[in-house]
Amino acid sequence: MEFTDLPLDRNCQVISYHEAGIWVIEKATGVLSHPNHGNLKAGQKSLLRADYCHKKEAYHWQNENGKQKWLYLCHRLDSPTSGIIIGCTNNELASIVKKTFLDKKIKKTYFAITGVNPRIRMGTWKDLLVERKINGKLRVQPGKGSLAITKAGKMRERKGKVNFQLLELLPLTGKTHQLRVQCMIRKIPILGDKTYGDFSLNRKFQQATRIQRLCLHASQIEFNIEHEREEIKIFAESPLPRQMGKIFG
Repeated sequence: MEFTDLPLDRNCQVISYHEAGIWVIEKATGVLSHPNHGNLKAGQKSLLRADYCHKKEAYHWQNENGKQKWLYLCHRLDSPTSGIIIGCTNNELASIVKKTFLDKKIKKTYFAITGVNPRIRMGTWKDLLVERKINGKLRVQPGKGSLAITKAGKMRERKGKVNFQLLELLPLTGKTHQLRVQCMIRKIPILGDKTYGDFSLNRKFQQATRIQRLCLHASQIEFNIEHEREEIKIFAESPLPRQMGKIFG
């Protein structure tokens, strides 16, 4: 299978491919996992330069030989979040992977650069979150909603005019905006977050580092599935983006 079969956005790349039809793709920050309903707005980019069917949750296009091709998305990342995203070339396989996500049998690891709050303990974070529409936009807030669980650990810290830290975050649930909101709740917002962040701290961080992106990266994914009597093991890793890593020396 040639990686050129996928009409990827030029800022995204294939990390690995399994012959059963599982693609592991590294999505760049600022790229949509898929277009919103309707056409892309001017300047917007999506994972593939192809049409998207919302009903099937899949991209579709014709290759150089005129053959119809499909890539079914198994999950999504927020546009400003970079890192690993999984797609499958057939719907049956995609359904199996999606169920593995729903059954919480997929191990995901994220890295985030956040503000510092010495009173916050690392460990297992549990929060009840609720989704609301505010001014027509989806927002997530603490409330009497579903339980979000994340294991958090501090990797590194940098002190100076702006104090910030590198966290390793392992979400055990898959709620909308989960990591961004859980960090916000603890007053250690992810830097560069224009929705749930500390805007004053964002400006100071940008001035100190020249980084103008959401500092959240989906770094690892691991899962096992069974397909056509074959056990498939997937492990993939996307290193911390150089721009984010170099600020820790």
